[in-house]
Amino acid sequence: MINDSVPAPATERYEADALILYGVKLNDRNDYARFDVGEGSLTDLRMQLFHGDVGSASGEYSVVLAYGYAFEGHCYRFDSNRVFLVTGDPPRDAVGCGFDDLGYMMWRIRASDMLLEICTNFGDAKTLILDANLPGKRSPSSYAITLRMAHRDGRLTRD
Repeated sequence: MINDSVPAPATERYEADALILYGVKLNDRNDYARFDVGEGSLTDLRMQLFHGDVGSASGEYSVVLAYGYAFEGHCYRFDSNRVFLVTGDPPRDAVGCGFDDLGYMMWRIRASDMLLEICTNFGDAKTLILDANLPGKRSPSSYAITLRMAHRDGRLTRD
């Protein structure tokens, strides 16, 4: 019996905060990733990482459509697909967590590594702007914070 919840084995060096990201590399065939913008098959949004002012593409990077990850010997699935920009670690063929031999890749990163998450939503303006800002759907930091100041002995200053 094959256990699909076994993450990839450790490599030549153990890292306590190692994280394995499972997914597909969107910029595998080209030096850029392509996103559908809903205007037909001939219109794309292309994303490419450039380094410096010279306009040259940087070294090894991956635009990853991630499905899951492994951390501390356990496998997890994202509630929805997520897109990350991963620099540094080259992709390898996926091993473990049920992603074996299915065309998926894996990236070994550290929990302290900086990532860029690309959030993609597609819809009409009403849904993306108006409905997203209704009370209860906004992030907590966008709500008004009010402060009530009590006076001290009839004074509002400390002088």
